[in-house]
Amino acid sequence: MRKISFGQMMVILFISRIFYAMTFIPFFYNDVTSQVIGFSIATALECLAVIPVIILYKKYPDKNICQVAYEKSKLLGILICVAFAFSAVLVVNRLFRYFGYFMYVTFPDFLPTWIIISAIALLAFYAAFQGIEAISRTAGITFGFFVLSFIIVIAALWTKMSFTNVIYTYPKINDISHEVYYEMSRSSELLLFPILYPYVKEKAGKSLYGAIALKLIFVYLIISICVLTLGSYLNISKFPFFDLGTYAETFIIERLDAFLLPAWILIAFVKAALFMFIGKIALSTGFKRVKSNVFLLIILVAALSASLAAVLQAKWNYGIFDKAVLSILILVLGVVLPLVYCFGKGDENETE
Repeated sequence: MRKISFGQMMVILFISRIFYAMTFIPFFYNDVTSQVIGFSIATALECLAVIPVIILYKKYPDKNICQVAYEKSKLLGILICVAFAFSAVLVVNRLFRYFGYFMYVTFPDFLPTWIIISAIALLAFYAAFQGIEAISRTAGITFGFFVLSFIIVIAALWTKMSFTNVIYTYPKINDISHEVYYEMSRSSELLLFPILYPYVKEKAGKSLYGAIALKLIFVYLIISICVLTLGSYLNISKFPFFDLGTYAETFIIERLDAFLLPAWILIAFVKAALFMFIGKIALSTGFKRVKSNVFLLIILVAALSASLAAVLQAKWNYGIFDKAVLSILILVLGVVLPLVYCFGKGDENETE
């Protein structure tokens, strides 16, 4: 098994999460004050939620949660493997639809949405086929490009930021609770780490908290820049951070929104590859007689077919699956199962 550094794992987890901050910042749904409070509460809950899987990692550093479950009980292990694969399909499907909507709104004349989604899906399939090292290298390049574009946008907008654009609204309990729920439903990195931690050379737990810290810093920066620059326009903007590109000007590039597009594409590509990869790993653990790349193809076909069927009908959002079902799967597979196995008995009760 080829392994990656904890820094590479941290970048992978961060890239997975920052996709939603770039494409669907929920200013459109809540006021900014409630969003900031809700995001802070959700991040605190996430820090608590990852404790069981970190304990599991320390107990079984060379076995992912699917392997641990399968060795305890083959039937239950197979069910858990299928559940992880199903979660991966749902995450990839949601990613393709969200990115498709992003392209449909921001670049309607670029290419047909289904072509863009299909191209990203095939590239992600190839990266997942190459393995975790290829994904981690691409994630590193993506992280560098994202930070560079972020710095350029801040520099270009520096003179246009003003505290007079800040509109304070009294936070509402319902909006805060909605934001906490919405944020936790997007914490799909809680599904990545239980599968990927055996691929980390050392300090895997630190990579998880490092990714959470990076997410916290960049999301707060994105919110601050959007508020200081866009002001009341936030109430109608669907993609606030991307809209900053239309305000940003440099002596080389008049508008930076087209410059930011590669960062969006790379981030979507890395996230899709990651979840295809963990879906493959999960199914190959439960069904050892089938070649793992067959499962990779199944996950690609399932996620892409469902996405294209929705996109061609202009159905971009499925609240039940995107929020309710995924929230339950994240809670059960990413929190409850690690909690059960990390405090369970050791290897003496494991079956062959």
